[in-house]
Formats: sequence, C-alpha cells, structure tokens
Amino acid sequence: MNSRDKAARKRAVTFAAGFGAAMALLVVATTSSAAEFEPDPRLAPAEIMPLAAHRILNDVARVGDRYIAVGMRGHVLASNDGKTWTQKQVPTRTMLVAVAFPTNKVGYAAGHDGAIIKTSDGGETWELLRFDPAPNRPPIIYDLYFPTADTGFAVGSYGLMLRTTDGGANWERLEPDFASYIGYHNSAITAFAPNSLLIVGERGIAARSTDGGDSWEMLASPYTGSFFGAVADGKGGALVHGMRGRAYRVADVMAIPAIDATAYDPFSAQNVEDPAAMAEMGWTRITPVTEESFFASSALPNGGAVLVGNAGTIVTTDKTMTKLTLKPNPLGDTLAAALPVGDRFLMVGRQGVEWH
Repeated sequence: MNSRDKAARKRAVTFAAGFGAAMALLVVATTSSAAEFEPDPRLAPAEIMPLAAHRILNDVARVGDRYIAVGMRGHVLASNDGKTWTQKQVPTRTMLVAVAFPTNKVGYAAGHDGAIIKTSDGGETWELLRFDPAPNRPPIIYDLYFPTADTGFAVGSYGLMLRTTDGGANWERLEPDFASYIGYHNSAITAFAPNSLLIVGERGIAARSTDGGDSWEMLASPYTGSFFGAVADGKGGALVHGMRGRAYRVADVMAIPAIDATAYDPFSAQNVEDPAAMAEMGWTRITPVTEESFFASSALPNGGAVLVGNAGTIVTTDKTMTKLTLKPNPLGDTLAAALPVGDRFLMVGRQGVEWH
C-alpha cells in the first residue's frame, strides 16, 4: 500500500470513529432529553373506570353526610348513601392508601410514591401536593392524621414522617431517632390525648409525642411482629393490633416506659408473653379469636372498636376494648378499612365496597 492509500485509509478510519462517537453522543442526548421530558405515567390523571367501586379500595372516610373512598390507580370515589359511587377526577394514577378529612370541605389522600393530594370542596376536585418517585426505594404513605385543615402528619415506609402546618404547601421531614436510626415502616398514627400522638409500625415499633409532634420517644413494646394500626379509646389509652390476630390493650399510653432507640437491637428483641412482665410495660394482650392479621380499625359509638383484615376478618370489641368477638363474613376477601354506620359497617378492601 502506497503512502497516498495509507493516508486516505487513515482519514476514513478517523472520520468513521468521529462519526460513530458523534452518533453515540446524539443517541445519549436524545435519550436523556426524552427521559427528561417524557411525563411520568403515574402523574397522568386517574382513568375513569366504571367498576372502580368493585376494585381494590384501601380506605374510606365519612365527610358530613357522605363518604369518600380511595384505592388503586388513583381512584377517589364519592357516595351519598354508600351504595352508588361516583369516581372523581384526580391528578395521579398511583395507588392511594389513606384518606383523612379534618373538615367537611378540606381533605387529604396519600399513598405510593409519596403522593399526597388535597381537596378543598369536600372531595369534588383534587390537586397534587407532593410526589416523590425515588428510583431505588419509592416511599409509601400508609396513614394520615390531620387535627386541623392546615396541620397534619403523614407516616409511611422506612421511617417516613412528614408534617405540614400550611395546608400541604410545604412538608417538613421529621427524623426522631426511632425513625431515622431504626427506619422501620410506620403503619399508623393517631391521637390518644389532646396534643399527644401515638405511632405504631413494623417489628412492634411504637412511639409517643406529647407536644403535638415536635419531639418523639420510642416506647417499650412486647411484640416483635408488625403492628398495622391503633385506635384510641378517648381516655388516654388505645387498642393496638397487627399480624396473626395480635391485639393489645394499652390502658394509658403515658404509662409505657420510653426506651433509647439508638441502643435498641431489633434482631435480638423477643416477644414478651408473660402477662406480669407485659403489665410492667403497660401492655395487656387480648385473648385472640383468629390468626388472621388485622389491617385497620375504627372506634365504635359504644366505646369499643371494629377491626378488619386478612381473609375478610371482622372482629368487634366490647366497650372496654378487652374482649374480641369474631363476626362471620361469607365473602372472605381482604378488608382494608371499616366505618360504623348505624348498626352496620361500611367496609372497603380487595373487592371494593362491602356492607356488613
């Protein structure tokens, strides 16, 4: 090969290499631009689905004389009688897990991807306040508590704790030791006394605040399985429930000893089964009537509670919250929430709306 041919070949190789590099950069740039500007499908409006009332619903709230239920694919449903439901327009199709209405007009719903939506007209229209689709570990909000229209809390996966004091315009992340150091799922939050809050969660986690959520302390717990909910008794106590039909009576949440979260080792912790040892911790285990997990609970007008959960389990308590009674449910599919309505229960779950 002569020098002229060698030079021509070198120019051709150089051009090809440069062209290939340029095309690679173009592909990367085009892909990046597409990814940057392509809308997240979870932020598309929820699809209106005729059978939404018969699909997965995770929570239900009473709003004045009507009901609001939330569930899969961003579904928000409203009903005046609990029988006929109308799906509302919602600016997300991520699954909604919890709903709370501090007033008959202002309400919040939340769920997967840290999504929080708000209504100011009783559930007719909704706006997206927050969306956090973290790529590696997208957060899930499991429960909401709003004492007022502007002030409220959202708790969820991996120790997630959020607070707003301006109606959801801004959310402050709370990081007490039990949430940031241990980082287990926070399943539920409720008020057990004025300005006093109780959180329960994964691996028997329990925590208390007596200053409206400004500070928190982890509590001694007799259980190492997951708690899924708690219902206050209106007298400073609560009923706490969770996996495998476990239910505990706490007569006085303030009597539970606080423990150091930074010194707690969940892998060496064991269940406390001795009644006397449990009583010293401020807990009493209620005699079980099922081995199915309890996922949700609501207070009853007589002072008791209703608990619902896996395999269509429905359990009521007496007015002291110390005795459980298993109710028959021939439908037998998972229930996620219940509301007492007269002498019946409006429930939602895997098959949508149910009446019992």
